[in-house]
Amino acid sequence: MKRLSVLFAILLVPCFAFTQNENYDCYPTHWWTGMKWNRVQVMLHGKNVADNFPMIKMGPGGIKLATGVKLTKINRVENPNYIFIDLVIEATAKPGTIKFPFVRNMEFSYELKARRNGNGVSFAQGVTSKDFMYLIMPDRFSNGDESNDRVPGMRDQTLRRDTVFNRHGGDLKGIQNHLDYLQSLGVTALWLNPVLENDMDNRTEHGYAFTNHYKVDPRLGGDKAYHDLVEAAHKKGLKIIQDAVYNHVGIKHHTVLDPPMKEWLHQWPGFTQTSYKDQVLLIHMQVRQIKRSWQTVGS
Repeated sequence: MKRLSVLFAILLVPCFAFTQNENYDCYPTHWWTGMKWNRVQVMLHGKNVADNFPMIKMGPGGIKLATGVKLTKINRVENPNYIFIDLVIEATAKPGTIKFPFVRNMEFSYELKARRNGNGVSFAQGVTSKDFMYLIMPDRFSNGDESNDRVPGMRDQTLRRDTVFNRHGGDLKGIQNHLDYLQSLGVTALWLNPVLENDMDNRTEHGYAFTNHYKVDPRLGGDKAYHDLVEAAHKKGLKIIQDAVYNHVGIKHHTVLDPPMKEWLHQWPGFTQTSYKDQVLLIHMQVRQIKRSWQTVGS
């Protein structure tokens, strides 16, 4: 079976999936009604979770779970700790909780939320050449809430501003506190380094080593702080650009520690050096710079 693609978005509430002794991670944690793309693949991860899903014979239209919601396929992979569920959410679907009554030895339900109407505000306006973007690495900008500088249970507990190798304590509240200052510079759009959880042993300040695609890093303030920042920025007419390279994951992500299948990641049994040569790129850039210099001299 080839690699399955899971749809990603910023989501904030977990699905309801557990047994008496096991909790299961659910990707995406929920979905919405009224979406243009109405096919969603839900990934469940947990100890032998596949054993809780019996073989079910489905007709061409799948199985109806609720009004406008159909289960069209249950995908099994090499690792029994995963199951992938294909859903079709039609225009008639209503917000609420979808029950999966056929699973064994566990409780599993999935939430559909209503899309917000914007209340007269136009969201996702996009960025144009008229915008002045300001790039921020949240950990390096401003510490607005010292209570989240170190979060118990997370791997990286460093906090030293005199070195680039440790966390500095900046957070989303610190950015929110300085929106007026940023706006006074003429900024119209804030581009933040990824704010998703990076629960790695070290060098977690940059944000590009995701360990959870559906959770804002608690050292930046968590989900609520992100919501608060976005709402405050929008009230001032500022845009927020979400930086999230979804194929960037840290080695502590559960799909790395416990891959669904052997071909999930591009990897070898041992370290293998890539064929990438940055010298070629550097030489190309130098040649272009020399040509520009000649053109300037000639003019």
